[in-house]
Amino acid sequence: MRLRYVDALRGIAALLVLWMHVANGYHALGPAPMRGSWLNDIFASIDIGRIGVVVFFLISGFVVPFSIHAGSAAPVRGFAIRRFFRLFPAYWLSVPLAAFAFFWAVGSPFSARELLVNLTLLQDLVGVRPAEGVYWTLLVELVFYALCVALLLGRSLFSARRIALIAAALAMAHLFAMFMYWLGKPVASVALSFWPLNLSVMLFGTLYRLHATGERDAAAALIMKTLGIFYAVALPFGAMLAVHKMPTYTIAYALGFIVFVAGTRVVRIATPLTDGLGRISYSIYLLHPIVAELIYLWLLRQPVASAWRTQHLAVYLAAVTALTLCAAALAYRFVEAPAIRLGHRLAARRERAGAHEGAAMPRAAEPAAT
Repeated sequence: MRLRYVDALRGIAALLVLWMHVANGYHALGPAPMRGSWLNDIFASIDIGRIGVVVFFLISGFVVPFSIHAGSAAPVRGFAIRRFFRLFPAYWLSVPLAAFAFFWAVGSPFSARELLVNLTLLQDLVGVRPAEGVYWTLLVELVFYALCVALLLGRSLFSARRIALIAAALAMAHLFAMFMYWLGKPVASVALSFWPLNLSVMLFGTLYRLHATGERDAAAALIMKTLGIFYAVALPFGAMLAVHKMPTYTIAYALGFIVFVAGTRVVRIATPLTDGLGRISYSIYLLHPIVAELIYLWLLRQPVASAWRTQHLAVYLAAVTALTLCAAALAYRFVEAPAIRLGHRLAARRERAGAHEGAAMPRAAEPAAT
């Protein structure tokens, strides 16, 4: 059963990322000063795009582990099949389109090897350029899927206390890495230092869901509240004390956390509009840079002082949003939705086959009950 308020959060998160990228890319399109450039200043000052990404990470933690059919005979294989068909078909659609928009359309090289490596989603691991910049978050998703499987096999995926301890350890790993960076003795790159924080945020989403569904472990509840204070208060203000200013990324993580909690507990939005936005949010996320870039390239061909390049920034935001929604709706209907249905069918078949194999095992070969 879909959680409509989660769909609303997905839609909001996707639009925040879109608006950040469009404002950042279009604010210098016409003669300076561009009308509405204050929008870009506001969006950049709190990094609304990263707020959207943080909300996406929290939603993944809130939803993904609970999509594993732990009681089935083949939970890992079923989960892997469903997630593969959820993630990759729409992603594969976006890769050549992104290569065209960001490279081939402007005469920049993007080789067949780079394209093929991008199709694996492992480009960041092997030092190959991504076709578009948003793909890094999908690799984080893949790692989170692997972490979910490891926790499932270790009988810890639905243990609130163990999830809480791991989430806290990851948050502390990020804090340690950034502290060493501040001291001038970095133990990891800045980009690598964010991996523990992102995985901690995702596990917080899992812990939050466990708590909401009745998992009442006092230690886990205490750690969950402490992590909430860390994300929303300690992280931004601690960074401010260290560097004597409020780093933008800490504001974004704090606000992303607040938006998620507000949207799941305080104001649960459930409307037909947000239902639809939530369904196509993944395609919005993947396709908006492509739509924005192609429109931008066309606008650059127009005279600098023409009406095409002197509109209020809000006009460009509205135009890119509208065209992206159209493209995303088509991608969802013809790529995402069929792939999701196929994934569910194949996963169910695999799980049924696993059940039949288990039933056919000789009695002596069955594992002892625990």
